[in-house]
Amino acid sequence: MAVAKKKKRRRGTAASTGVDPNEKRRERLEARRAAKAEAQRAALKRARRNRLVRRSVLFGVLALSIFLVVRQFQDISGPDEINGHEVTRFSSEGENQHTQDPVTYEMTPPVSGAHRATPPACGIYGTQMEDELLVHGLEHGAVAVLYQPTLALEDVRRIERIAGGSDSHVITMPYEGMEPVVSVASWGERMDLQELDQAAVRSYIEEFREEGPEDRPCDMQEDTPFEPPEATPGPASPSPEAT
Repeated sequence: MAVAKKKKRRRGTAASTGVDPNEKRRERLEARRAAKAEAQRAALKRARRNRLVRRSVLFGVLALSIFLVVRQFQDISGPDEINGHEVTRFSSEGENQHTQDPVTYEMTPPVSGAHRATPPACGIYGTQMEDELLVHGLEHGAVAVLYQPTLALEDVRRIERIAGGSDSHVITMPYEGMEPVVSVASWGERMDLQELDQAAVRSYIEEFREEGPEDRPCDMQEDTPFEPPEATPGPASPSPEAT
């Protein structure tokens, strides 16, 4: 019995299928080009975004640096002199730097630097407090009116009366070993006087009181006026009868 041969199927030609192979290739090429162009656009977008981020960071660092410099020397806006007396500027480093160790300050009396963690009360002191306490008071915006213990007692009383006219943020006390007769100090600046000038002291207090880097209360809780030490009596002269 004869077996019928299967007919071979012919593959469809472009004419029979209606599909142009060249058109397919063009579509694939265009799709690849479109994908490549999209990838390039995405890469450019990322690059622009990264540049913006870098610039923002750079500007932020620059702004912070400027801010820190201004804070360190924030006394720029203050007066250079008061009533003809020079106001000396110092570095304001040491903000919020607490220590229990003794500190060697760059200036005497000190107006900035590391200091004790606990601030002093403001008011009138009859004895000298340690420098590290004084500096913390200045950081809180106190103005300290310091004077040599040998200052005439009537001038000391005048200083204490000036301080008594404020309800906060003024400290008065004797200070051993300083060159000026009177020194009026705040955080980062100081006015030294070779004699008491009450008007200058009042103007300094008005200008710099409550202007420290930390806004903290400092009520006038201390009221112990200065009393000069009593003179030590010398040896008694011999009586005429003893000679």
